[in-house]
Amino acid sequence: MNVQVKAVYHNSYLNIISALFKKWGLPPLIDHLVPAHPQCQTRASDAVQAILYNMFDGRQALVHLERWAQEIDLEKLIRSGLHPSWLNDDALARHLDRLYEDGIHNVISTCLIHLYRKEDLPLRVFHADATDKTVYGAYESASLAALQITHGCNRHQHWQKQIGFGLVGNEDGIPFYGDVHDGSLPDKTWNS
Repeated sequence: MNVQVKAVYHNSYLNIISALFKKWGLPPLIDHLVPAHPQCQTRASDAVQAILYNMFDGRQALVHLERWAQEIDLEKLIRSGLHPSWLNDDALARHLDRLYEDGIHNVISTCLIHLYRKEDLPLRVFHADATDKTVYGAYESASLAALQITHGCNRHQHWQKQIGFGLVGNEDGIPFYGDVHDGSLPDKTWNS
């Protein structure tokens, strides 16, 4: 008997995450919210899953994600017929741009509401909190609509630049909404 092994993949816990992602119906939901361009070989859900699985598996830079994708069983984890070469940094960047243009907050919130309903999670009590992250270096925004890294009410040093993060969670601490905002936005303003 001659057995030939086509490939051996190290997927480990990514199989569980992928199964949950599919059980919850997130790929078709994401693709409904951010429809694929007819000429695209990949879908927004492919990019989202690849980036998330990559983060869970040690987080490679986007430029190296295509190489990482060759080491996992994409057809099992994401979808049949998906090739690692299709997850190059240009394709991922285009999908990230489209997610942003189609309203990333809407996509995330819709997915979270979908998950809350699917898992019958309580929607009674919520807690909102904001924090900041100190950043270093010179940052120039191409647009006033972009995230503004500013001097703000930094808890450490007022001269340091920062960006803000906000998160809303339910009574069990399960996230419901989150965002990144300008460094000068006070917590009270974000919470209202």
